[in-house]
Amino acid sequence: MKCLRNARERGTILVLAAAGAVVLLGATAMSVDVGYFFFVRNQLQNAVDAAALAGAQGLLAQPGDYTSSGRAQQLATEFAALNIAAGQPVQLQSSEITFPKSNVIKIDITRPAGTFFAAALGMNQVNIRVSAAAAIAPFKGGGGPGGWRPWAPMDQFGHGPRCVGANDEDMNVPPHGDFNPNPHTWKGLAVQSDKYVSPFDPSLEGMDLSKESDCSTVTGYITSRDVMTDNGNISLKTGSWESPGNFVPVDFGAAGGGANDYQDEIINGWDGVLEYGDVVYTETGNMVGPTSQGCNQLLGTDPSAKTVKGKSGWYVESSAYGVNESPRLIPVVMYSPLESPANGKKQFPVRNFGGFFVQSCGGGKTVRGTFIARRMAGGKPGDVHETTGNTSGAGGQLLGTVVLVNPDSY
Repeated sequence: MKCLRNARERGTILVLAAAGAVVLLGATAMSVDVGYFFFVRNQLQNAVDAAALAGAQGLLAQPGDYTSSGRAQQLATEFAALNIAAGQPVQLQSSEITFPKSNVIKIDITRPAGTFFAAALGMNQVNIRVSAAAAIAPFKGGGGPGGWRPWAPMDQFGHGPRCVGANDEDMNVPPHGDFNPNPHTWKGLAVQSDKYVSPFDPSLEGMDLSKESDCSTVTGYITSRDVMTDNGNISLKTGSWESPGNFVPVDFGAAGGGANDYQDEIINGWDGVLEYGDVVYTETGNMVGPTSQGCNQLLGTDPSAKTVKGKSGWYVESSAYGVNESPRLIPVVMYSPLESPANGKKQFPVRNFGGFFVQSCGGGKTVRGTFIARRMAGGKPGDVHETTGNTSGAGGQLLGTVVLVNPDSY
């Protein structure tokens, strides 16, 4: 009887051991499959994150164009395909790209991932869903390669109750004629005092300035109000400024600068970091020769570039570069008419930023072009504003950047 009991016990142990081995093998197999699913999910998430950020850049370049041929969808599709998931490029369908807000792009995809061991249990694949969203945010500071150009025009202002667009016939440097804080007459209009409020004024924090009407709250250059609809050609540099000896060139280094540095920064840009309120210095002298040489070299980097009217404003198109990526579309700083620098090497605070498309050089005495909203590479984003209509969403400012946002909020 003892031997029979031992045999039965050994038989039971073998059955349990076999069953345990099957469970252990199944658990190991499932853990391999589950680990693979998470790996593929991460690959897909990286792809849609990249697609959303790229699409938002396209949306900044071509506001209001949500079509499959628009820059937003094109860039989203292109950058998604640069990523591999489950051994295949991530190809987006147009139906997987949506625009829940005029300044937000959302990518939502579902892709199958094959199984290894779970196939033995009849499960050949699982569907993995991921999403991402990116929004245009106003530029708050920063810099980067191919950055700031050494010019600083005066920011826009209003003559009393009347504000004018970027194509004003008197537009020069300073724009719209002279700023006058005292009672005067302008174009037959009796004016008690000219008005200036920077778009970066702290009292405007959180406002979507692109919805502000002319001269209601802020008079700095506003993307959708003064630029995206007018495409006005103005002077970035002129043959004279408000004070003798200053002709709009600036010295970012404030260490003497000079013609060589000035010319090089026209062509290649200054890579430093600038934020609202930072101080820069005037570069004295007309710099006709360096301006002419540097500006013509800049034009030569992309001779085919031109401004084009899009669905909701103007952008720069080129046969050699992407939309609004031409090296002739440059970032510049602007100063307040209330803080115009005096004669000689003088400092002034930055009160606004602009994207400016250089169109002509005027023999070095003038530099003509158009303000165009653009993306600032390496920019520090401000808060994302809710927008209505087909605005850029950069708070109405001329420089913007893009950030990932919670897709579940849209």
